[in-house]
Amino acid sequence: MPSNESHTHESIRALMTEALDGETPADVIRRKARAIVSKHRHLWTGPPFCPEALADLEGIRVEEAPCDIKGDGRIFPLDGKVFIQYAPGQCAERVRFTICHELAHTLFPDCYKRERNRSQAEKDHHEFESLCHIGAAEFLFPIDTFGPDLGQERVTASRVQELASRYKASIDATAQRIVHLQDHPACVVFAQYKPPEGKSVVSLSVLYAVPNRRFPHKIHPRMKINSKSVANRAFATKQPASAPLEHWFIVDGMKRVRTEAVPLPTFESKQTADVAIILYA
Repeated sequence: MPSNESHTHESIRALMTEALDGETPADVIRRKARAIVSKHRHLWTGPPFCPEALADLEGIRVEEAPCDIKGDGRIFPLDGKVFIQYAPGQCAERVRFTICHELAHTLFPDCYKRERNRSQAEKDHHEFESLCHIGAAEFLFPIDTFGPDLGQERVTASRVQELASRYKASIDATAQRIVHLQDHPACVVFAQYKPPEGKSVVSLSVLYAVPNRRFPHKIHPRMKINSKSVANRAFATKQPASAPLEHWFIVDGMKRVRTEAVPLPTFESKQTADVAIILYA
């Protein structure tokens, strides 16, 4: 059995008691999530795949929360039943992801020891939260269908939108799933608009970046994006934009990358990203 001494989160330590030789926590989550999908695949069809239907097949009731739950969703047992509740007022894509995220909590052996909320406090447990996102992606984009849809070629900005629509998922969740499954070195960058300061014409800066294992470069938060990048065009026109070759000045110098930029929906919160940008090294 693999050692779990390096994991401080109690739920991850419990998860690793089920790990096979050589498995990481992410490997365990993927294996267990795919087993659930495979178990119900003859009844659960798509795309799009209905998270509520999958929960029902697992004996879990899904409902809109009747009160303020201080987060996007929660899962808890009550009177011999298990419930997933999601906060009202979310867009349909967000509700679907929230249900999948809460389902991912059931992959942890200690799931029902305490009520689980998707809240700001839970985000302090970065590894735990990331593992729940991995499980959610396995439910929202089942590998046996999404893999063939993705294909072997580099995905264009327009194709990102098409896949998001096909799976009724958000652009950001779709882009991250694409980058993770791609054989090509790739990274999805989430950028935010900020009004230019002084004579500066740079309007987008990096909020955060999610590379796959093959991507060789480091992209730091708050990095300014060149005003000539197609990312700015995507933001300005609210349309996908592509460039077969752009020069990006990143941590380890000037690099040539293929750029696929997709505008994101506008929300009231200023902490959300405005553009998702897939970079291919």
